[in-house]
Amino acid sequence: MEDTGHTVDWSRAYAQYRPDVLIFLKGRTWGKEDLAEDLAQETFVRALSARTPLRDHARIRSYLLQIANNVFLSHIRRPSRVTSESDLGPDTDLGTHSDSGAIDPLEDSAMTELKERLDLLLADLPEDQRIAFRSGVLERRTYAEVAAEHGWSVEKVKSCVFRARKTLLPALKDFR
Repeated sequence: MEDTGHTVDWSRAYAQYRPDVLIFLKGRTWGKEDLAEDLAQETFVRALSARTPLRDHARIRSYLLQIANNVFLSHIRRPSRVTSESDLGPDTDLGTHSDSGAIDPLEDSAMTELKERLDLLLADLPEDQRIAFRSGVLERRTYAEVAAEHGWSVEKVKSCVFRARKTLLPALKDFR
């Protein structure tokens, strides 16, 4: 998208960047496609309703990914919501009822703690390793995509991801 000095063509931005936002959110939601789809929609709604227009059109992708991250963080901090009709009535059998969208509060708390610890550990990594790990592992982008975006070789991306994992795994052993 070129900087024309005008506001962003959001229908074009949606078509162009929705796949990137969706891949990012699938990584953050551990592959839960329906949730990732919902959060992606919310990302674009927030981008459209932003009070200050985006001026640097070259940064649309990173702008959207930042909004997506904020949408995800808001989602995991929200209190539980009613997710089905059976959650409303007294006939709900909690022993047998399973809602694939429901999150166990203990699991959610552990996941939040893991993500917070991972963010702190990533901040201490060398920049190349941090970028390669976030893009290639957390956002589940191909190493070729990461290499092309940053002007690196695929081998450099692989090496950076390997080194990042070598540092991160021992520090996260409590979460295995």
